[in-house]
Amino acid sequence: MKRELLLSLCAGILGLQMAAAAEGEIPQFNVARTCQGSGSVQTPAQCAQNEEAARNQLKPLWAQFKQADVTRCVQSVTDRAGAASYVELLTCLQAGAIEGKKPTDPFGPLPTIAK
Repeated sequence: MKRELLLSLCAGILGLQMAAAAEGEIPQFNVARTCQGSGSVQTPAQCAQNEEAARNQLKPLWAQFKQADVTRCVQSVTDRAGAASYVELLTCLQAGAIEGKKPTDPFGPLPTIAK
């Protein structure tokens, strides 16, 4: 019973975050929860500072990201407990933007050889 309740709560949180992302808004993540259980070497204060810096970087760029990338990344960075990271979201979105760009050949097109 508790497990079902937890799963439905997590699904609801994820749904709200994806709906916000679909409306063109940066989703609201619980930074305190993310930093509390991060298990990283940084302190919770440093974690919160990094999360806020990542969110501030996302603000001006948000409209430039493809909706498909936004939906995929929000879903990817949100764990089952409802914690999510702006740092991971920014990284995911930047990687998606890089993948979408076709690399250009620095030497130009291949020459045509006349027969």
